[in-house]
Amino acid sequence: MKTKLLFTSLLLLATLGLSAQDGDKEAAKRYGFKSATAKFVTSVMGQKVESTTFIDNYGALECQRTKLEVPGMGEVESAVITKEGKVWSVNYALKSIQTVDLEQPNFLNLTEDVIGKYKIQEVGKEQFLDKECTVYTMENETQGMKAQIKVWVYKGMALKQETSLSGMKIVASATEFKEDAMVLPQVFDVPEF
Repeated sequence: MKTKLLFTSLLLLATLGLSAQDGDKEAAKRYGFKSATAKFVTSVMGQKVESTTFIDNYGALECQRTKLEVPGMGEVESAVITKEGKVWSVNYALKSIQTVDLEQPNFLNLTEDVIGKYKIQEVGKEQFLDKECTVYTMENETQGMKAQIKVWVYKGMALKQETSLSGMKIVASATEFKEDAMVLPQVFDVPEF
């Protein structure tokens, strides 16, 4: 159980692009595009995890769906859904839903407070998936664990992230990104179990 909790915590940390939305309409605009879909591969604890992110309304609506094999549980599907200023973590196998508080920087609206809190530094520009990304380094602390993070950001979205955490390296990379994609509204529905 402890391993599952740690693994879940690491996955939440690795999904930097997902966060609670600010009540201010302008601050809630997280991305420089109206909608998108992206496929990611995350390597954590020797395991590769595939996920798909759906974005609409400039990030006011966001859903990251993940499927992974968990020893003793089989395939586990989960989602992190952001809408209406709230974030839900959904585990479809356990039929459980939790509201979560994921406070992450909005790269389209970096304030001095956020830059100081996360020790954010812009370190350059690099191409990733044929997109010019701004590269940042930053620090974050989750459940008493300090993480060193390098992130490649395109129009506010983290397309690649390398995280060092307690001697472990977590790499999340987009393998496909479609800007201004058609996203069905039911993707953002929070299920009722």
